[in-house]
Amino acid sequence: MNVYRVSYRLKVFIVVFSVLVILTFGSLLMVPFVTLPADSLAFQIYDKSLSTGYLFYLTPVLSFIMIIFAVLLIINAFSKKVVFTSDAIISTDIFETRKLIFSEIKGFGISNFMLYIETNSNAKKRIAINVLSLNKVDNLMQNLESKFVNLDFLVTEKV
Repeated sequence: MNVYRVSYRLKVFIVVFSVLVILTFGSLLMVPFVTLPADSLAFQIYDKSLSTGYLFYLTPVLSFIMIIFAVLLIINAFSKKVVFTSDAIISTDIFETRKLIFSEIKGFGISNFMLYIETNSNAKKRIAINVLSLNKVDNLMQNLESKFVNLDFLVTEKV
């Protein structure tokens, strides 16, 4: 069984980016609760930009959405994995887990840095894997090439 996870460098980038997003939008949520002098630049910008009603309600909603998005990015970076077992391929993500048994797989193909593992029928969805995000992708490709057909080479040209 081979397990392929998100690369360490990408995890560090996602964590740093997400922490900065959480701090930025979290500080926007704190602005209404901080008392500022009336002549300060921050108070004047805040007062002018949120003078309309919809921006007053839209700013906290947008801030909460961005904070939730950043937290989901961090969780996904540590939970995403692709498992290549002796009889199946399992792709685990934050919201879903897809499992394809070898008999259900038609082949694989690569398009725009995405690896697609195609199924034989329409009953199951194909597995899409971002090639740039995983560690040891070359090992995964070798395993796929030894078991399945590369569908990129089956394309015939029409004259």
